[in-house]
Amino acid sequence: MYGYSRHEAIGKKKEALLRTSVLGSSFEDLQRSLLENETWSGELLHHTKDGRVLTVESQIELVLIGKRRLVFESTRDITERKKWEQRRQLLLGELSHRVSNILAVVQSMARQMLRTAKSSDDFVELFEGRLGALARSHSLLVEAHWEGAELGYLARNQLAAYMTSERRLRLEGEPVTLPTEFATPLGLVFHELATNAAKYGAFSVANGSVLLSWRLEQTNGDRWLHVTWRESGGPAITAPKKKGFGGTLIERGLPGASVRREFTKGGLVCTIEIELPKDPENGTQD
Repeated sequence: MYGYSRHEAIGKKKEALLRTSVLGSSFEDLQRSLLENETWSGELLHHTKDGRVLTVESQIELVLIGKRRLVFESTRDITERKKWEQRRQLLLGELSHRVSNILAVVQSMARQMLRTAKSSDDFVELFEGRLGALARSHSLLVEAHWEGAELGYLARNQLAAYMTSERRLRLEGEPVTLPTEFATPLGLVFHELATNAAKYGAFSVANGSVLLSWRLEQTNGDRWLHVTWRESGGPAITAPKKKGFGGTLIERGLPGASVRREFTKGGLVCTIEIELPKDPENGTQD
């Protein structure tokens, strides 16, 4: 278990050979407890010959036979179990953090929409749609173990209802993995753009179409994602006199992003620029 041969082990003190330490206590306290109570159980850290540290569950019993004191010890290597427990705690902490963030987003959406909804039916329809968009982005991140979401997959997932043909909705762009902090809000932005297009823009008429394209630009270690939503063939549109919650969500929902909407005769053009974390594989750090 520790990598030592019989010749290397016999005659050596175990605590010196394995550089024993007692979790939450000391080896001296262990010895004192064993002498006083004749038993001890707990977790020890032992070092192997090649330098690995093992967490060992140990049960020790002191037995007197005549004038001899013998120590019987049973040990079990629980290193992997402890690592899994630590990982589980990290995951639970991360999950708690993300759930809190999502609930904060939902709460904010509900409050904003209550102020601007025309009726209770209007509120329910909009709220359910946005909750669905949140859920779809969340599901993608869960599938990817919260390591990010591929942009094209995210777009197809959010816009599936509008992808009746390539002429109706076309996606163009290289594979790009979005960090978790951008995946959820960008999914909401795609949902909002599509919903507006269905009500007022290109998706509201039979011949309207949308091109969603993106490209990744890397300069001196900086990584910029450029996303363009371009509508055509729809009715002529003008900028709204009053910006609603949907417009605010599109323009301010992405942290640190630059978002511009142009209301042209040909249709809406929305451009988004996002600075992504630096790529560790290219020698830079997030």
